[in-house]
Amino acid sequence: MRTPKLFLAAFAALTIGAVAAKAQGEDAFPFVRADVNPVTVGKAFAGSANTESIAFGAFNNSAVIPFFGNTFDVAASFQSWAPDGAKTTKISAGAGYRINNRIGVALAFSSLSGESYDIYNDAGVETGSFTPKSMMLAAGLGFALTEQLSAGLNFKYARQEAAKADVIDAFGGDLMLYYKPAPGFGLTAGVASLFANIKDDMGNSYKLPASARLAGDYTYLKDDNAFTADVDLDYFFSGNFCAAAGAQYGYKDMIFVRAGYHYGPEKAVLPSFASVGCGVKFSGVRIDFAYLTANKDLGNTITVGLGYTF
Repeated sequence: MRTPKLFLAAFAALTIGAVAAKAQGEDAFPFVRADVNPVTVGKAFAGSANTESIAFGAFNNSAVIPFFGNTFDVAASFQSWAPDGAKTTKISAGAGYRINNRIGVALAFSSLSGESYDIYNDAGVETGSFTPKSMMLAAGLGFALTEQLSAGLNFKYARQEAAKADVIDAFGGDLMLYYKPAPGFGLTAGVASLFANIKDDMGNSYKLPASARLAGDYTYLKDDNAFTADVDLDYFFSGNFCAAAGAQYGYKDMIFVRAGYHYGPEKAVLPSFASVGCGVKFSGVRIDFAYLTANKDLGNTITVGLGYTF
């Protein structure tokens, strides 16, 4: 009975510490909260407590790595984000390695390019063009504390170049706990995207979209069928609350269909949207696809990915 008490006590300590550290200012770097894994994108970004894949664990939750069912997981994805709005293109890659039953590591990288725009001088003469860019690099470590409880720590570096001579960057990370109370169940709690307060060249202060997170996962297996349900809850220290719920059906661990819904208020980093997705896997190689809809800004966002697990 001590393990669940430790889990809850640690989550409370993480949340209190993060709330105490929050800074005043406008949220920056919203791209650090946009999921790039087509599996979880297909479930509306739900799945922090799922142990099916660890390739992008350094972006999300490294605490699940010791409970991963295989040894190595690598993946790459392409994302066309909000093509009907402020269109951006994101290319990402990640890898996770479970060294043994106690410890594992992960690495991930993401590069984002926005739409180019023309630059004019004070006389109204065009002097060139500029393409906004952002990137994030992350490294993760997961280690088992007991047979049911693990902890994960992600270190992240984010950089955003919104205009020429307008570059801001920051260091931060995630601290998560994962608890497996019974076969088929998983729980996660922790703090996500906790970055230091940053200022631009004009002296404007920003804080990144950090949140306290609770997430749950349930997988039911029967014969050749597998059903998974995920729920992620995030309280952002800017005062917003977001929730994501998603489900996946798998047949013979080869064919997958997914759907989900993400709720976010108007001022949240991520608004409300719905998602659908699918995937196939054979001999460790998988191809996944996800599509976002039910939102005028994010509608028609697509994410495709290629991965390999052994």
